Amino acid sequence: MKNYIGLNIKYLCENNFLSQDEFGAKFGLKKSVVGTYVRGVSYPKIEVMQKICEEYNLTLDELVNEDLYIKFKGHTKGSLPKAAEPAIVYDSEREALLKTIEAQKETIAAMKITIDTLLQK
Repeated sequence: MKNYIGLNIKYLCENNFLSQDEFGAKFGLKKSVVGTYVRGVSYPKIEVMQKICEEYNLTLDELVNEDLYIKFKGHTKGSLPKAAEPAIVYDSEREALLKTIEAQKETIAAMKITIDTLLQK
């Protein structure tokens, strides 16, 4: 049976602007352990999942069996668990970051052309 634990931990990190290291510190976990959860290599102990649920106002069923990104996408701020509130901001910030990345790629390409030109001289 599919579970969403790793995906949801990633979601909670992103939507609360936490690195895996910061997320882990909240629950007494190392960054590498959180990474194994996110990748689905291992799963948290039930006690850890209970603490995560308590911190983010979730049920165990939501953490394990539901994709939180899909569940909370499009809700208005204030009607969600605190973990999900930034989701609306996240979508707009994501678009801005993608535009910035594209602009940086263009700048890098232009710099490569300049370097190649200078090396040919």
